[in-house]
This record gives sequence, C-alpha cells and structure tokens, in this order.
Amino acid sequence: MDMEYFSFLWKGILLGIHAGISPGPVTTLLVTESLLHGSRAGMKIAFVPVLTDIPVICIVIFLLYYLTFDATIVIAVISMIGALILCGLSYENFSVTESRYERGEIVRVSLLKAVGMNFFNPNLYIYWITICGPLAVSGLHHGWSTMFSFLITFYISITSVKLGLSLAVGSVRHTLNLKVIVWLNRVLGAAMLLFAILFFWQGFQIITKVSE
Repeated sequence: MDMEYFSFLWKGILLGIHAGISPGPVTTLLVTESLLHGSRAGMKIAFVPVLTDIPVICIVIFLLYYLTFDATIVIAVISMIGALILCGLSYENFSVTESRYERGEIVRVSLLKAVGMNFFNPNLYIYWITICGPLAVSGLHHGWSTMFSFLITFYISITSVKLGLSLAVGSVRHTLNLKVIVWLNRVLGAAMLLFAILFFWQGFQIITKVSE
C-alpha cells in the first residue's frame, strides 16, 4: 500500500469528524431526539447520513466521472422541499410542553422522516458535488480499494462522532429540569426554522439567477 492510499484514509477520517460535529439539521434532530427520548433514539439518527448518502454518492460519482452537468435547478427544488420538511420538524419542537412531556405524548421522529429530511438537504448534494465527490473520484483513479477505503473511513468517523454526541446528550437529560428541556427544544426548533429559511432562500436565489 502506497502513501497515496493512506492519504485518502486520513482524508476520510478528518472529513468525517468535521462533518460529524458540524451544525446542521441532522445534528439538531439528533440532539432533540436524545434530549426527549434518550440516547437510543438519538443513535438512530446518527445512521441517517449513511442511509441518505449512498444513492447520492452513486449518482454524483457517476456524473463527475462520466459527465458534465448543471445541477442548479435540481438543488433549488431540493432546497424548497427541504425547507418545508424542516418547518414541520420545527413546529414539533415548539409543540413540546411540560404537560405533554410528562404524559409521554411527544412522538419520536421516525427514521423514514429523518432520512427524508436529510435527503432533501441541499447542502448534502453541494458537499458531495464540490468536496467529497471529487475526492472519491480521485481515489477511484488510484483504484477501487482506495475509493472505498476513503468512503468507509469517512462514514465510520461521521457515525462515531454522532453516536458519541447522542450518548453525551442522553446521559445528561435526566439531570435537567423539565423547564430547561422545554426551552432547549424551543431553541432547537428555532435552529430548525433558521435552517428552513436558509434552504428556502438558497433555492429562491438559484431560481432567480436562472430566470434572469
């Protein structure tokens, strides 16, 4: 194994750690679920990037390797749909009250909804088109094993970081006052709403530029 192979391993590890700790809808949802329902619920969200990225990776690598394309309109549509999903999740955060929490009426976010949320995250596509996709294609030029090693180390890293975060949040939830939990959910709901606004604005800007 040459040094180039190991350089791709390190790139996968470092990029995975960075992606794992970066703020975003998945991280916000993971913290919310861990806070409301415990570490196990948050750990489920930690695997969302693996489930959503596999089809995206296949499409992006194929297009980058074989074709040239303009994905701006596609990303605009994805941004708009993602904004609507995030608005719904934000509403669920703001609907958390002390009485509902005590009665156990706070429904867990399904894995399918979490996957749908991330699948319509435009940053996922931008990230793979501009950063990880070209790296994966570069690794492919050195051999299939190099590319797969890069992808595997990337997802081991991002998943490990998010699992650790869910365990950390879940371990302290019982020490928090109920009012604190409610207000934290409102803060997280505001974060979700902010991401929704950013997604919508991103899609709107793309559509405006294309129509000029």
